[in-house]
Amino acid sequence: MNGTISMKQGAISVFLSVALFAGAGFAAVVPLSPADGDAVALVPEAQKKVMAQPTLAERLKVFEDDKAVRHDHSWRKSVPLVLKWNATERECAPWKIEIGKSPDLSDARTWFAGEKECKANDGECSYVVPMANLEVGEEYRWRVTGSARCAKPDCGSKCGCEERKKRVASAVASFRTEDVAPRWIEVEGSVGNIRDLGGRRTADGRRVKQGMAYRGQGLNNNSATGEKPGRNRLTVADVKYLTGTLGIRTDLDLRGKREIADMAESPLGAGVAYINHSTSCYAKIFGNHGKQVMAENFRVFCDRKNYPIYFHCIGGKDRTGSLAYVLNGVLGVSKHDLETDWESTMYSGKMDSQTKAFLERGNSQHDEGFAKYGKDGDSLMRRIELYLLDCGVTEAEISEFRSIMLEDLP
Repeated sequence: MNGTISMKQGAISVFLSVALFAGAGFAAVVPLSPADGDAVALVPEAQKKVMAQPTLAERLKVFEDDKAVRHDHSWRKSVPLVLKWNATERECAPWKIEIGKSPDLSDARTWFAGEKECKANDGECSYVVPMANLEVGEEYRWRVTGSARCAKPDCGSKCGCEERKKRVASAVASFRTEDVAPRWIEVEGSVGNIRDLGGRRTADGRRVKQGMAYRGQGLNNNSATGEKPGRNRLTVADVKYLTGTLGIRTDLDLRGKREIADMAESPLGAGVAYINHSTSCYAKIFGNHGKQVMAENFRVFCDRKNYPIYFHCIGGKDRTGSLAYVLNGVLGVSKHDLETDWESTMYSGKMDSQTKAFLERGNSQHDEGFAKYGKDGDSLMRRIELYLLDCGVTEAEISEFRSIMLEDLP
């Protein structure tokens, strides 16, 4: 059947390019939304409202004045991706959902959903895609495939008809994600605060590549005694996702020796290189030891064979935050974006006086430290570059890092 289905909401028209004969008539699964290049938000509105403010004082005032923001529960999470389609001939679960960037979906990730996972109402189905973890500012395609039904009104999973053995695929629909960082990453286990270092614009009009470096919490607990590594926080599915889909090749652990004990292998497995550097943060990165370790950490990101890289301390806040600040800073990310990226770890429903003071202190220590480098009129990127040179990093290493991590926009 070829034709056009018109929907009251959104005025969506979809050409039925995929059809299958099923008993009494033709059957088709029609994608409803997002479709026709719809824009899909990834960053929650509360977080976007806070990040839009130009200064920390104004960002803190939003928490103080706006109760809805203060009590929002979406911090450190992406907006859920909801797919909707119409089963025009009562097609049913099990559903196969594919999402990818390639027009032919050759690069697609796949989810399978039963009746319990999909809400159905008069032929319209919806599905909340778990852990979609989409990149910002990118075009995606999706397709859904279900089982056909015969003409019997009570055709169900126990019906022995031949039609139920047939699979019915929708046309491929497309959407584009909003170009707003950060890209939050969700996993099944108890590892949170994970986000892509990429997705942000730079001073020269380029963008930090996504899918290259990820910052987050520790992949296992700290050692309780300093003698034995702490418990793994990941599920088997998490390890498969992080090493397979994301392709993590290096685990850069910024914790101290007592925190990791005799740990010599990443919780991601022996196939991932494990590097441990006991790292400083905030004002301490400007001391002798801090500069030495900063150079060691930075060089991990200058070697293409290490990518993609996951770097972390235990909470993904302090040591991880200072390193992320330097990495994105030397790429030309704005001071505003460097600050809001670091602050977003602490954005939550409880913005008390202690948290506010911590945010102010962290920002000021970064400001004071980098202000010692360069001269009046120098950009923050130049000051961070001079800091890295003072750490012992070479200009060639900085250039290599930029060539790895920066991309031109189409």
